[in-house]
Amino acid sequence: MKKKNNNNIKKIILEEAKKYIFSNGWNENLLNLISKNKKFKINEINSLFPDGYVSLLKFYLEELNSNFILQAKKLNLKNIRTHIKVRKLILLKLKLYQYEKTIIRKTYFSLLSPKHLNISSRALYNTVDDIWFFAGDESTDFNFYSKRAILSTIYSSVILHWINNEDIHLTEKFLDKQLFRVSKIPILKNKIKNISSELPNRLKIFRKFYSAMQ
Repeated sequence: MKKKNNNNIKKIILEEAKKYIFSNGWNENLLNLISKNKKFKINEINSLFPDGYVSLLKFYLEELNSNFILQAKKLNLKNIRTHIKVRKLILLKLKLYQYEKTIIRKTYFSLLSPKHLNISSRALYNTVDDIWFFAGDESTDFNFYSKRAILSTIYSSVILHWINNEDIHLTEKFLDKQLFRVSKIPILKNKIKNISSELPNRLKIFRKFYSAMQ
């Protein structure tokens, strides 16, 4: 029960933090700013987020992912081609992100910092892994990792396009162009040698994070 209550308190603190992130982004002073509203003492906030704003950042990414999973379960993805499933799932992500685009944008640029490399890599892995899961992927071994590596490149380019454009329809068109590659992934086995030569480092990262989560 205590863990559940703590999670609820974390959500309240996160919502309060968004007011400051909207204006100032993610920074070392974030938790102190939250404590000034007198709803929570700084010691209480620090106990819930022991690594400071980095702990809060991780929690925010987890909340985004949990919300996506919840909404993805409601999609009807039966009897449609794989690349259409992937398209629907990525568009769902964008739709959910649209509600707080400024905060997502500031989070994105914060994650580009070298000190957040592990956080951003894991968040990206979780995203593409979830997309492939809901798309019904049952691949194993090298195909498992290569699919996720390729989709990570496509997804990253789509998110960057979305961040830099106010018209989501333009991003949809951009996504459709990128998904030509995804449509070829089911026959990846015949072309894997050519594609994999472009992504050796990404495959190592994804293999590392997948192993860490087992």
